[in-house]
Amino acid sequence: MSFDIRFDQEKKILIVTVGDTFTVEEFQTVMDEITRSEQYPPDTDALWDLRALDFAKIDSRYLQGILQIRKQYPERNTARLAHIVKGGFAFGMMRMYQISSDLDQHGLKQTVGVFKSIPEGEEWLLSR
Repeated sequence: MSFDIRFDQEKKILIVTVGDTFTVEEFQTVMDEITRSEQYPPDTDALWDLRALDFAKIDSRYLQGILQIRKQYPERNTARLAHIVKGGFAFGMMRMYQISSDLDQHGLKQTVGVFKSIPEGEEWLLSR
C-alpha cells in the first residue's frame, strides 16, 4: 500500500500521505479506513499530501473515479480537504479536480482546496 493515514490530535486533522503511485482502489481503502476509525469522527478535515504522487499517470478517468468513490461516503460530506502538491502540472491537475468537485451537484458537499505547501493547507483547514 502506498499511503499512510495519521490523525493529528492537537490540530484535529487527518494527514493522508500517498506514494508515487496511488490507485483508485487504494483511495477506496483509505476512505473505508477513515470512516471506520474510532479514533476520530468520519467528517474530520483532511490534509492530503500528494507531493510524491506521479501525476503523469493521472488522467480525467482517474479523477472521476475518485469523485465517484467520494460520493459513497456521505458521512464525510462536511469534511474539508486540503490537497498539497508539488509543481505546476500537479497543481493544474488538482485544480481541475477541485473544479469538478465544486461543479458536481450530486452529493459532493465537501470543500476542496489545492495548495503548494503543508503550512498553507493546514492554515486553510484550521481557519474554519
